[in-house]
Amino acid sequence: MPMPLPFDKLEYSRILQASGIPQAQAEAHADALSYALSEPVLLSSDLTILKAEILAQVSEMFAKFKEEIKAEILAEVDKKLRPIYWMLAASLLMHAITLSKLF
Repeated sequence: MPMPLPFDKLEYSRILQASGIPQAQAEAHADALSYALSEPVLLSSDLTILKAEILAQVSEMFAKFKEEIKAEILAEVDKKLRPIYWMLAASLLMHAITLSKLF
C-alpha cells in the first residue's frame, strides 16, 4: 500500500554541484535525501481505502450497538409492563365473573 517516492540521486547531485556545492557534499545530500524519501508514504488512494475500511467498521459497530440497545429497551419495557399484564388479566377475569353472574 505505501510506496516510496521516486528520486534520482545522480540528477540531484548534479544540480547541487552546478550551484557550487562540492561533489562530496552534493553526494552526501543526495544520499541523505534518497534515504529519507525511500521511507513509505501514503497516497491519496491509500487514504481512500483506509477511510472506506474505517467507515465499514463504524457502520458494523453502530448496527451491533443499535441491536443491543433495542434488545435492552425491549427487555426493560417488558419487565415494567409485566405487572400491568397481570392486573389486566385479573380485571378481565373479574369482569367475566361479574358478567356471568348477571346473565
